[in-house]
Amino acid sequence: MDITLIAIAIFILIAIVFLSLFLLKSISKKSFIAEDGSVFDTQSDLDLYMKLYERTKPLFSPDDEKDSDLQILGFEKIFLSKLTTEGFSDLKMLLKYRNQIKSLSDLINT
Repeated sequence: MDITLIAIAIFILIAIVFLSLFLLKSISKKSFIAEDGSVFDTQSDLDLYMKLYERTKPLFSPDDEKDSDLQILGFEKIFLSKLTTEGFSDLKMLLKYRNQIKSLSDLINT
């Protein structure tokens, strides 16, 4: 009976120590915040995000700021509408816009 009680006490003590270490580590973690509120662990991640954010910001401007016939960064307005609000309902729609999806991927990855 005494051994069981000691084992439980040791287990609880170890759990408290690990929980304390985890909490202290998460409290002391420095985070970097972008101007839109996104949080990053490192400055390099923040810098990469801000570069991409500046390049793609026109894609997500409100519809009333977009001219109906204008292409934004080489993307059709219909594609941007599907991308940001409606979504792609089936494979046929994805295949129709595959070149623009590839262009978007290239924009994000460069």
